[in-house]
Amino acid sequence: MAPVPNGVYAIAKPGSQLVTLMEPKDLAVVLPPTGQPGDQEWQVESRPDDTVTIKNLRHGTYLTYDSDPNINEMIMGSAEPRPWVLYQAAEPFTFHIVVPGGPIDGHELALDLSLLRIFPPRLALRPLEVTDQRLAWKFEFHE
Repeated sequence: MAPVPNGVYAIAKPGSQLVTLMEPKDLAVVLPPTGQPGDQEWQVESRPDDTVTIKNLRHGTYLTYDSDPNINEMIMGSAEPRPWVLYQAAEPFTFHIVVPGGPIDGHELALDLSLLRIFPPRLALRPLEVTDQRLAWKFEFHE
């Protein structure tokens, strides 16, 4: 059973930076609220294998990565659904968004900010540090 009910969420880092998809197959970024309906809203859908898919409401594309999961692999929108596992973090409705089936090259990989110092900040797969609460994402339910 998925740790969050199926539904529409904003997915945020502390400080109101929201996972954003500006175009259907763009790289995913984090931005303050844009006011554009659906750009920052995500349909979380649980699957029978305890994973979830995360689909952008406006564009109908899924949060994914391009090839095999690797450290620093960029996150983007795609028509193909990609499963994720949600690991509960210390705060309620706060989770690490993790590639299932890890570890890969000795690390579990999770959704995090890219190391690239560009604006807007991109998302990438990074080694999971479950003890670092700054790496967790807050799921804010939208009606």
